[in-house]
Amino acid sequence: MKGRLRRIGMALADLLTPDAEELAEHYPSRVEHTVDGAVHAIGMIGALFGAGVLVGNALIHRGVPMATASAIYALCLMAMLSASAVYNLTKPSRQRRLLRRIDEAAIFLMIAGSYTPFTIKLLPPEFASFATVAIWVAALTGAAGKVLWTHLSDRAWCVIYLAFGWLAVLVLGPVVPSLPPLAIGMLVVAGVTYSSGVLLYLNHALPFRRALWHACVILGAAGHYGAILVGLVLPG
Repeated sequence: MKGRLRRIGMALADLLTPDAEELAEHYPSRVEHTVDGAVHAIGMIGALFGAGVLVGNALIHRGVPMATASAIYALCLMAMLSASAVYNLTKPSRQRRLLRRIDEAAIFLMIAGSYTPFTIKLLPPEFASFATVAIWVAALTGAAGKVLWTHLSDRAWCVIYLAFGWLAVLVLGPVVPSLPPLAIGMLVVAGVTYSSGVLLYLNHALPFRRALWHACVILGAAGHYGAILVGLVLPG
């Protein structure tokens, strides 16, 4: 027990140790910083407006359980965008290493939040609770690992993100055909957009790399949002 607490303490201390990457400016030009800030602003405004529409319609048409699941999704989306904005747009500092870990941990919560409405609505009642809890346990484990385990490379974590996201798709695969074709199409587009964004982010020589990655995240989230609204919330 003492050894485990010591390792956690060392990991937390490591997070506050100055990092050369986080003491340098993220953006090669002021223009790239401004564009990425605009992308985040558009995403946050859209998420706030969309959350009201989604949760309101879910409460009217589907009741409290779906409204709750929709609210969880919306909160996870806004938390991810907020963490991303705070980390990416702040000035270089020793604290930014911790902000980066929080930003990247929030991605796990976003993935779990994205699938919560689908597991609650589409899976059989006897399996829905188990699947939802399992996805959230995996997400919280991944988020904790992202904050405390600092030795994996960005590429390795990107593979873990993609595996976690597509694993949830496998869980829901048998029931996805019950969704309207438009909702299925939106889910496919969202998954492809997220995956393409990862490839853009890993290309460090690409101009506006961060803005393009965050734009892909927002567009993917928009597709997922549309699938929830059309496929789960609005009357068919």
